[in-house]
Amino acid sequence: MPAVKNNAKANSQISKKKKIIFKLTAIAMPFLLLALLEGTLRLFSYGHNLPLFVTDESCPDCLVMNKYVSERYFTNAANATIGNFEPFKIKKSKGTIRLFVLGESTTIGYPYMHNGAFHRWLKYRLMQMYPDVDFEIINLSLTAVNSYTVLDMAKELDQYEPDAVLIYSGHNEYYGALGIGSTSKLGNQRWVIQSLISLKKLRVVQLAFNTLSTVGRLTGAKGDSVNKSLMERMAADQRIAYQSVKFKTGITQFARNINAACSLLSAKKIPVLISNLVSNEKDLPPFISDRDPSNGAGITYQKGMEAYLKKDSLKARQLFIKAKDQDMLRFRAPEQMDSVITAATKRYPGVYLVDTKKAFESRSVYGILDNSTLLEHVHPNLWGYSLMSEAFFQSLTAHRVIAAKPVTSISVKQLWQQMPITKVDSLFGAYSIAFLKKGWPFNNKKIADPYPRTPEELIAMHMLKNGLPWNDAMDQLMSFYQQKNDKRAMLKVAEAVMLEYPYDPAFYLFAGQLSAADGDNFKAINYWHRAFIIKSSIALAQKLFVLEVKVNCPEKAIDYIDYALKNNPGNGMLLSVRKKLTAIIGINNALKKDPANNLLKEQLKKNYANLENRGN
Repeated sequence: MPAVKNNAKANSQISKKKKIIFKLTAIAMPFLLLALLEGTLRLFSYGHNLPLFVTDESCPDCLVMNKYVSERYFTNAANATIGNFEPFKIKKSKGTIRLFVLGESTTIGYPYMHNGAFHRWLKYRLMQMYPDVDFEIINLSLTAVNSYTVLDMAKELDQYEPDAVLIYSGHNEYYGALGIGSTSKLGNQRWVIQSLISLKKLRVVQLAFNTLSTVGRLTGAKGDSVNKSLMERMAADQRIAYQSVKFKTGITQFARNINAACSLLSAKKIPVLISNLVSNEKDLPPFISDRDPSNGAGITYQKGMEAYLKKDSLKARQLFIKAKDQDMLRFRAPEQMDSVITAATKRYPGVYLVDTKKAFESRSVYGILDNSTLLEHVHPNLWGYSLMSEAFFQSLTAHRVIAAKPVTSISVKQLWQQMPITKVDSLFGAYSIAFLKKGWPFNNKKIADPYPRTPEELIAMHMLKNGLPWNDAMDQLMSFYQQKNDKRAMLKVAEAVMLEYPYDPAFYLFAGQLSAADGDNFKAINYWHRAFIIKSSIALAQKLFVLEVKVNCPEKAIDYIDYALKNNPGNGMLLSVRKKLTAIIGINNALKKDPANNLLKEQLKKNYANLENRGN
């Protein structure tokens, strides 16, 4: 009997173990199947890898933004937008200033191609003012995203050694990807949304979302209609009343994400420059007003216009802003967004306010934002983007992100005159806005279709209508200017392409050549020196030596002689030139102490004559 009892007890224990194993197997089986499905999908290259950065194919020691990264944020991959591909070194070079830019369509420079964006205005200005400093300004902005994207990207930036992070975000909080009123939303729970952003990196999750999108297309779901503009596809709830639950939820969402981004970057001691927001107050009536005509955005806007015509600027501005906030179609950020931004700059160390709004107001009649700086509801014109760059420039220098003393200064007016925005870039933006305003929600049918005639107009229209790549457009534009022998226009194209490809020495060389031909030796030296850093050569060192001597910079000229001596040690002519340069440097130092000494001036003149520009 004891043996039977022992056997029964043993069988009972075995049975319990089997039950435990069975339960664990049952629990593990779905995960094993998912893992098997994930592996199979990867094996057959389904879906996309979604890291923030990938290796640049044209520059193996550089990284660029992954063109698929926006799929993290859009529920429908067909709506996912593509940003810029701006390379930066995997290993940051000593002395390089690296800035990352986060935001939305305004931040990426819509509707202008490439160099219209504020960060390119900023980079061009910094390049001219600090010719010996390498600036990497990497714009990670995407069209139709909001603060969830800003926060998600901000989490990854510290490992790439940024000197600062620049943020302009807020207009897309309701209709951008994951917005409260968007077709591309995942509910209102932040932890759910953030979890799904991370899970989107799995191919199984991508398959699930793609399946849902396919079903949406078959059933005619609003966000999956390819026949509508992205603006219309993304806007699900087109009536979000002022101070409603959804309105307040959007403000709360923005506040939590912006504060989280600023908090984590501040904790890592990465300076954050975050801008307040600009939108058209006077020259854009509300899109959708409340059904009660006595208490809607439309009547408020009308009262604002009446006050404006009476030159009651204070009242007009207050009413225009109120009308903008009452607009139920929420493509313009309400004023509370600016309050959130300002509060964040006061709450977190190293987070600074960029007052873009003040820069716009100071150039607007009565300080009321209008078509003088904005194209439609929120996107600046080229003048507006230059002002935006000025606001960020002032903040960068005020907070000593850029601490070096500039070699030269460039005002906003000078920047406006020099910035390499080609006619094709400008026309492409104008054509894009014309077609945008003809559609929803502007519905301005009075706008006539552009009728291109000049070569620049034809190239710009070819880009818009037929998808001509920007690079090919610049090639065609350069050929046209070469035929005309218009060297100034050729230089503008060369500089534009140079900004687009910062690690290709060929574009610096060509821009330097055109600058030298135009008599701008300082700009030629700047561009050739940057080419020399990327790819040094004796021939380029000789050109730089000649120009540095010509502009009386013997200290820099001697560096190129030393480079040549490293490649040709003991060369008598090079050693003789170096000796003369050393003498010139000594005389220059003496003249600094005794600038009225005519004997020293005569010796300097004689030494330069003896040098005979041997680099020629």
